[in-house]
Amino acid sequence: MSDPGKRPRDDELVFNVVWTGTVFTYLRYFVASQIAQSAARFRFIANGCPPEQIALLEGFAAQHPDRVVEVIDISSDAMIAHGVALDRVRAQRDDGAYFCLIDPDIKANAPFLAPFTELLADGCAAVTSGKEVWSEDNLVPVGHVGVAGEHFFDREGFVFGSPHLALYDRAVLDATTERWQVGLGSAGNDLNAAAKARLVEMGHEYIVYDTGKIVNALLQADGHRLVHKDLPQLIHIGGLAHYLSPPGGYITLNGEEVPDYVRWGINDRYHVSKFAALTLFDLCKGEPVPAIPAGVDPVMVAKLDLVQREMADLIATYAGW
Repeated sequence: MSDPGKRPRDDELVFNVVWTGTVFTYLRYFVASQIAQSAARFRFIANGCPPEQIALLEGFAAQHPDRVVEVIDISSDAMIAHGVALDRVRAQRDDGAYFCLIDPDIKANAPFLAPFTELLADGCAAVTSGKEVWSEDNLVPVGHVGVAGEHFFDREGFVFGSPHLALYDRAVLDATTERWQVGLGSAGNDLNAAAKARLVEMGHEYIVYDTGKIVNALLQADGHRLVHKDLPQLIHIGGLAHYLSPPGGYITLNGEEVPDYVRWGINDRYHVSKFAALTLFDLCKGEPVPAIPAGVDPVMVAKLDLVQREMADLIATYAGW
């Protein structure tokens, strides 16, 4: 259990990073920035990764043995849900007073842990972060049937938190999941009657919930404090891993091979993650980056320009990792 009032050191924290499919080839540079801008340690979780990707993960870990504590293959046969992968690791590993996670498409431009560890020392049971470049407000839309990953707050200000970067007091997290029989991977259709009734009582009944949303709600229902805090030194592309290795594979749409989730609509997330991926491909090959598409509205132009500048800096800084 964490020590109230004591601020944890960076090196006490182990961030769990879930790697899916073949994304490590391109997203390793983001995690290199996280390592460079903190003294935290990292666990690499292979989720549906082919053997050659696991070999790359192990090679990176061998080059940074003081920072990558292990590579664990949590599901070699198929890609499982993000939260389920984290729950499996949490059941098998104990890193001490905290359980932490971070997405592999978050770029750190400066030291970033101090604001989070200060909140933990101030009595927060959980701290989350990671607003996506493409997102506008991170509020659950009016009438929406679910709490998606990008929905950090409801319209009244309740904090659902983020599944992209989170630091939990391990004892509180374990107590909450045990009491309510839920996990970070709980999606809504798997809830017992007591947990569902409590969410309904709180006014947070939805059909589906993304990673950690149910745990975060019930943690607060038990009287614990959760804070979401975004930082300017963290640039989260958002959806890049899903674009590079979509869980459902690819489909053909209008003659183009696209991630399967595009069947549900092409939105800002898709446009930003696609442009980021194409930019990343060209940067890694040493070729000119793609131009921002014509006819894009000024708000999206600003987002794509930011992505391209940050990606160019990322590769220029961490290409040797």
